[in-house]
Amino acid sequence: MRIRGRVWVGLAILITAYSPFFRNLTSESIRNPYAGHVALVPVLAFVLAWRERHAFRGSRLRPNASALTILGMAVILLCLGYRNASVRLQALSFIAMIAGLAACAYGRRVPRRAAFVVAFLLLMMPPPSGMMAGLVPSVQHFVAWTTGGTLQLLGVPVVQEGILLRLPRVTLEVAESCTGLRFLPILVVSVAVFARIALPTVKDQLIVTALSAPVAVVANIVRVTVTSAGSHFFGPYVATGPLHYYIGKVCWLAALLVVIGITWLLDKRTETVATDRSSRSLMARAY
Repeated sequence: MRIRGRVWVGLAILITAYSPFFRNLTSESIRNPYAGHVALVPVLAFVLAWRERHAFRGSRLRPNASALTILGMAVILLCLGYRNASVRLQALSFIAMIAGLAACAYGRRVPRRAAFVVAFLLLMMPPPSGMMAGLVPSVQHFVAWTTGGTLQLLGVPVVQEGILLRLPRVTLEVAESCTGLRFLPILVVSVAVFARIALPTVKDQLIVTALSAPVAVVANIVRVTVTSAGSHFFGPYVATGPLHYYIGKVCWLAALLVVIGITWLLDKRTETVATDRSSRSLMARAY
């Protein structure tokens, strides 16, 4: 059987073996409010791999001890994952399978682009429920404290008691859905792919991806602050009616625009540095 035929057969086996995992991953993304991003990760990873497919040309199937070991671990993890109904083990198995196949194709010299796709797939792991349960109350108190301080700076009379914001006309609770933790992973995953496509250097890509988290935190605080101030000045319906929904969408859109602006600035800086280096090189040759 030719190599291309082997590839198609291997692909068919891979899809068959992991199709239950993808169904489970989709269910986890719908069921778990903090795992809305996990079903996006393999799709975006495929988009990245397809866009950068030129980096994967010239590969040959060269099974080696390291690759076969990784593939064997992937099979074991998959069996354990299905047996224990563990989406995390199934995700680890899929990541190990992709890494093993890359090692088969390229040996130890796995291209950086392939390494990025494999590393990006780690974001497919659903966050531990215990960790999120312990984190949410702390984030609720942080958002309430920050919002209360911001409202006082704006001249809005408010008393913060735990996760409660007591205003003259209404008392608001910084609920679990107000922490921004549901949107944060989706933003980080989307920004990581956007940065990979838009920026030429790994350093700038990491900078933009890392900055997306504090940008999301600030956007969420602005959202809660605007909602609270609106409830004080216009009435409680601002926090309970459709306006609350639109305020959230506008704030998250603003967060995306800020990230895009940071990306544009970094890209311009890279172009300027490259132009300066080119100019100095031409001047040196002239002399």
